[in-house]
Amino acid sequence: MNSAIQGFADIRKERTRGALRAAMLEILSEKPFEQIQILDLTTRAKVGYATFFRHYASTSDVLDEIAGDQIRELLEMTIPVFQHVDSAASTQALCRYVFEQRTLWRTLLTGGAAHSVRAEFVGQARAWSRRIEGRTMSVPIDLGTVCAAGSTIDALAWWLGEEHSYALEDLAKFIHRLVTTPFSKD
Repeated sequence: MNSAIQGFADIRKERTRGALRAAMLEILSEKPFEQIQILDLTTRAKVGYATFFRHYASTSDVLDEIAGDQIRELLEMTIPVFQHVDSAASTQALCRYVFEQRTLWRTLLTGGAAHSVRAEFVGQARAWSRRIEGRTMSVPIDLGTVCAAGSTIDALAWWLGEEHSYALEDLAKFIHRLVTTPFSKD
């Protein structure tokens, strides 16, 4: 296959996957994940039913990919703040981001995918921590990362699952006090 044809195929593949992810996000705002069917996604994305299976095995795979993208975006936004400003500002930014996308994050953290989302969050945070140079912590950086990331995601899940939730500013203070401060030296 020549490079022009391969390039077109790659663009087409990404367009289809993007349409299916966008459809999942739209439908998630309308009904719970557990009620979403493949036909819902393919109809909304305007792709063939069989085409879905060239890209994903299940609706959970679409949600997992969305979760990975969301976590990557969240960490790319908050970790530089943690590194160059301070941990309180980073925690505030994290809570604000999740609050602004709370419908999706509630699905990710309180639904059937919560365990895999937590594992993905911790895994991506660990990958980030390996790139940090010169940051001193009161415990080994990998251990601090695992504990801080896991506790942060657990706190976010608790917050999103609460019927009478706390304000995002309050949650940011709770996470900073309970999770970030014990592992940070700022």
